[in-house]
Amino acid sequence: MKREKDKKKYLLAIDLGNTNTKIAVVSEGLIEETIVVARTETSIDLPTKANAIISSVRKEDDHHHLYLREKYPDAHWLSHRTPLFFSIKNAKSDTIGTDRLAVVAGALSIGKPKKPKLIINTGTCITYNYVDDQDAFIGGAISPGYQMRLDAMHAFTGKLPQVFADESTPKDISHTTESNLISGVYFGIRDEIDGRILRFLDTHPEGEVFVTGGYHKRLVNQSKYSIFANSNLLLIGLVKIFEHQH
Repeated sequence: MKREKDKKKYLLAIDLGNTNTKIAVVSEGLIEETIVVARTETSIDLPTKANAIISSVRKEDDHHHLYLREKYPDAHWLSHRTPLFFSIKNAKSDTIGTDRLAVVAGALSIGKPKKPKLIINTGTCITYNYVDDQDAFIGGAISPGYQMRLDAMHAFTGKLPQVFADESTPKDISHTTESNLISGVYFGIRDEIDGRILRFLDTHPEGEVFVTGGYHKRLVNQSKYSIFANSNLLLIGLVKIFEHQH
């Protein structure tokens, strides 16, 4: 990306996730372009003249983390000290991942006000984030993600092979060890997510459900529920948090 953006006009919303770095180039509140960079890549080609807001779930010695601190010394790094446009109830704010704060902000910015919300982020881990009818984040749950479950079965057993998730949809009943592992994880996660959604809607029939993350289109049965599916929900949330401060 070979452009020098006007610092006052352009914003970079950056998500340093466990697997990839995802960047939104934002102009006048609208996302112009999204860029995904694998964590293994050594550098990111970004403009110098831009504001930046960054959410990171990585350690501070991560090479992308260090690169962004040097390139954008005035960037805002989202933390529990960041002024938010929503409140947090019944949870220790300093223990909440910034990725969770950002997806909650994204859901609140595009959902209906004063409606209970369940926001599901299907990344390296799966997070379930709940918002009450006063637009307050009240907590949730975290479980292992798709590839993490496959990795764990290989790492903690003597003979189960290493298997990698792909874009195919497995059969419910499979016939090889490898396909059994994929089927178990895939349908296990789908059933888990279905259960969360059903319990939420049973208690809050007027509630809204949002799904995002790398596997959101594959792991949620969107035909069964009215769901807001948006792969950029976290980046949208970062933009709204930045706008709240300026």
